[in-house]
Amino acid sequence: MQRRVVVIGGGVVGLSCAFYARREGFDVTIVDPGVAEGRASFGNAGVLAFCEQLPLATPELIRELPRLLLSRESPLTVRWRYFPALLPWLIRFALSSSSASVHRAMQGLHALMSGALAAHQDIAHACGTADMLTHTGWIKAWQKAPSRTGSSERDMLADLGIGMRELSSAELADLAPGFDGVFEAATLFSDCYHVSSPGRYIASIAAQCQASGVRFVDGVVSEFRQERGAVRGVLTEAGSRIDADDFIVAGGAWSKRLAAALGDTVPLDTERGYHLMLDVGAAPVLRAPLLWQEKSIVLSQMEDGLRMTSSVEFAGLHALPRYEKIERTLAAVRNTVPSLADARINSRWLGFRPSVPDSVPVIGRSAQHRNCLFAFGHGHLGLTLGPVTGKLIATQLADRPAPIDLGAFSPARFN
Repeated sequence: MQRRVVVIGGGVVGLSCAFYARREGFDVTIVDPGVAEGRASFGNAGVLAFCEQLPLATPELIRELPRLLLSRESPLTVRWRYFPALLPWLIRFALSSSSASVHRAMQGLHALMSGALAAHQDIAHACGTADMLTHTGWIKAWQKAPSRTGSSERDMLADLGIGMRELSSAELADLAPGFDGVFEAATLFSDCYHVSSPGRYIASIAAQCQASGVRFVDGVVSEFRQERGAVRGVLTEAGSRIDADDFIVAGGAWSKRLAAALGDTVPLDTERGYHLMLDVGAAPVLRAPLLWQEKSIVLSQMEDGLRMTSSVEFAGLHALPRYEKIERTLAAVRNTVPSLADARINSRWLGFRPSVPDSVPVIGRSAQHRNCLFAFGHGHLGLTLGPVTGKLIATQLADRPAPIDLGAFSPARFN
């Protein structure tokens, strides 16, 4: 008889877990509310950011944190009513900036990234969407050339073998034709790929899962059902019970409550991210996604227009969206970039990035229940690391040795 697995969460991480668990021969059910546009990866910039192997909490950022919290134009926004709830997370974030913690996080992310591209290619090939993965690189650009051409962070990335090179004016004009003359300096991180429609890409994984026999239950898990100290099933808010042998918590920003219900305390919070979709006509303005350093925005040419994504807002899961800040940024961009002066906003979106203070996702077994596994906390790297996370979780389900040391990702590290 096939072992039954329930995956809680139908975003890119949960779908990847289901995909690989089904490939291993498990009987798989996904429980998810089914609102595709609410998933964190649906509205991101589509960057497979294989170069992002450093944690967010670094000594340099911690020194800047007071200014970032107080500046009206900061890439970091905290709604002050939410600050008391956020404070324990911020303290852990600051503690994660020590040299030892940064090194551990960097080594963990590097190990995880080592299999990330292959896992994407594997899933995309199975889904018939390999053409959606484009090897564009990722541009990081400055309006004003920084006074220092090198940095400790760049040196650390170079030590990890990350491909990067400075772009000439002609090369930048070719990659970003709609931004000619805007930037004085730019670096191309050449290892990165681009997905021009993350929503369609994720939908293709869901369709492949369904075609392979994965069942989908539209619902929200309200609690776990335990018998004689072991988890035997989940109960949805609608009252349905789904029994299984193994359970995977991959609910993104909603996973903290589920982990706590299993007896695991994980310092998870939500980095809210906004995007605007701009109608820029038929001619491409970008041939590779671009991070505008001074404005802390990513611009990305999508199938249906130009996407502009914002940085970070902390306000929890329930506060109403506030689009004013990203719209002010767009107004400043329009004043600087003639090709965007008349670009119409087609849509606005808010998504929720599940983030832990040390920037290292939670991948592994519950400390309290061996038949429950966690796969969440990927922050800005959910799309990038979703498939490789699913592959590692399936390896654990099958009780095979993992190809990398999973100790750095264990939920027990927070105890």
